[in-house]
Amino acid sequence: MKFPWFIWIPRILIMLFIAFVALFSLDVFEGEASIWHKLLGLLIHNVPALLLLLTLLLTWRRPLIGGIVFAVLMVLLTVLWQTYEAWETFLFFTVPMLVVAVLFLLVHFISKHKAEASLPKQQPPVEESLP
Repeated sequence: MKFPWFIWIPRILIMLFIAFVALFSLDVFEGEASIWHKLLGLLIHNVPALLLLLTLLLTWRRPLIGGIVFAVLMVLLTVLWQTYEAWETFLFFTVPMLVVAVLFLLVHFISKHKAEASLPKQQPPVEESLP
């Protein structure tokens, strides 16, 4: 089945969110550490963004799995980053993940519904009468 245009909305949103999370890793270049320590710090700070990117790549063609996995990651990152303690961090880190998870699930169910609607209806077989 050809993917409709609305499947791109959660994908683009999660890519923007990954870029937003990756921006926070750029603070490792402040300070007097060696370049190798800074690069190691950059790698360590980008682990959440890389995890989200890997999740996106693995669930690219499977919106149902993507919705479930992003919902689980939302809960995991909310607990690990403790975004529930301040409404600002909750708004910027948890809500986008919730929106993406819900959109992936909507894409799955809308695509499934359209695929079922486009199938031809089967006619019951006609029984031939014997002479």
